[in-house]
Amino acid sequence: MDIKITGVHHIMITVGKIDDVKSFYSAILGFEEMEIPEYITGPRLWYKLGPIELHVNEHPNYKAGNSHFAITVEENKYNEYISKIEKSGYGKRSTCEKYDDGYYRFYIHDPFNNCIEIISASINT
Repeated sequence: MDIKITGVHHIMITVGKIDDVKSFYSAILGFEEMEIPEYITGPRLWYKLGPIELHVNEHPNYKAGNSHFAITVEENKYNEYISKIEKSGYGKRSTCEKYDDGYYRFYIHDPFNNCIEIISASINT
């Protein structure tokens, strides 16, 4: 019997202090904050990103890794979204470049150096 993966439910990243990243994810990137179930304890934020969730957890001994997650935005709004980030003045970011596969990519790091790729591709469905 073949079992197929049907999608990604959530991505979890760890940060040093929740208060230091909330404005980044909420204001600069515009992520939609979710309510966290009562049984979940500790400093954390949950965001709704289309069909998946991003869970941001605080850890006192945080250390940045070499991983990232990638998000897409509406194709006709991609340039507008990148422009919004650039105009925010937030400094931990790259320039938007077109790669050999034809997609544009923009990388930004949150205040704890977690990398987020913003890609012009459609989500694989």
